[in-house]
Order: sequence, then C-alpha cells, then structure tokens
Amino acid sequence: TFSFTRQSHHVHLSGLDVEVATTQARTMVALGLASRWRAYGGSYGTPTFSYGDGLCIIDGLIKHGSWGHLATLPAQCRPSKRLVFNLNNQEKTSRVDVETNGKIS
Repeated sequence: TFSFTRQSHHVHLSGLDVEVATTQARTMVALGLASRWRAYGGSYGTPTFSYGDGLCIIDGLIKHGSWGHLATLPAQCRPSKRLVFNLNNQEKTSRVDVETNGKIS
C-alpha cells in the first residue's frame, strides 16, 4: 500500500516495491525527504527504504509537504525505467511516479 491524503497533506509510503539491479543483503536506511516533507512519527516511525535481492521497498508516512516532489531514492534503489503507480487516496486515487533519477512524485 502506497497511499496519499491530499486534504491532510499526509503521504503513506508503505509497501512501494521497486525492482532494482542489485543483489546486496537487505538493509534499512532512512529515506531522504524533499522540500518541507517530514516524518509523520508516532507508531509510523521514520520513512525508510530497504534494498536487496533486486528489490527496493519504501516504508513510512510523511506529512506537511507540497504535492509534487516527495523524496529521492539513492542510486542503488532507482528503477531502470519510469514507474507509474495508481494508488489509493482515501476516497480517490492518485498517480505516483518513481523516475530513473530516483525522484518520487
């Protein structure tokens, strides 16, 4: 699940899976956020990504940013082509792109 709440400016990043060309062991790393986005905190913790076995997984909930550039994935977590996701936004859906330069928007 990777869901967005535009009205309350929250973004749920949990479960975004991106296939990558790496076979390193899975490691949890804090996800660098763009602009004014901040970790939601509480039981949601800090947004993270993990990678290994050719898969990058993004997890967490962020808040207080402007719709657009949310975060940037590091080189080891970037897809080989643009990925487009149609995700749940409470009562509506939202498009989320993950670009080859790592930009999540």
